[in-house]
Amino acid sequence: MHRLTLLALVACTQTVPQKPTPQTASTSRGMHADQHLDEARDHDRRADELASWPEARRNDVGRFDDPNVGVWYRTWGDQPTDQRRQAEAHRSEAAQLHATYEQACANIAPEQVRVSPLQRFGQGGTPTPTGVIVFLEAGSIAPDRLLAELDCHRAWMMLSEAGMEECPLDLPGLSVQARGDKTGISVELRVKDPALVSELQRRAERELEMAAQRRGTAR
Repeated sequence: MHRLTLLALVACTQTVPQKPTPQTASTSRGMHADQHLDEARDHDRRADELASWPEARRNDVGRFDDPNVGVWYRTWGDQPTDQRRQAEAHRSEAAQLHATYEQACANIAPEQVRVSPLQRFGQGGTPTPTGVIVFLEAGSIAPDRLLAELDCHRAWMMLSEAGMEECPLDLPGLSVQARGDKTGISVELRVKDPALVSELQRRAERELEMAAQRRGTAR
């Protein structure tokens, strides 16, 4: 029996501030590349504003009704250079996500990138204390190729939202272990956070339901 292991851990903590959005909740691996680029554009716009707007000071604090009297509007550290630095950090994060995708998916066809092997070949599954085991169709895919496609699919999901919020492979702290021989292949999915086990199992069940629908359509 061949035994191959792929460890897919949650990405490192972001080095740039993040807005409190649903995409950065506990079930997310972090910001997508397109979100980083949006943030970079926002910081660039803010830098342009700070560079062009005059920094006015209220000199007569007793005359609040005088439109000619200016006020301080900048916050501590809110300077064009700080905004440019944060924009560049977000662009760097996006570039790294794209580089990871290019490397992981270099030899994989686009139609195989967008649909995980779990959905293409899934036959059934069983829950475990830390996640779920998914059984794939015997002879459907070689173990080496399976691990490569799982890695590619996870990298592709980090480029944009792409409607993948329900994919079991998109959870943080996920590890994937594949075992296979001529009788079939099993893929064990586990999460570090016990609070995410039920979510992983729910998503895996949904993935298998979609796999069954694909098989029915193909007949």
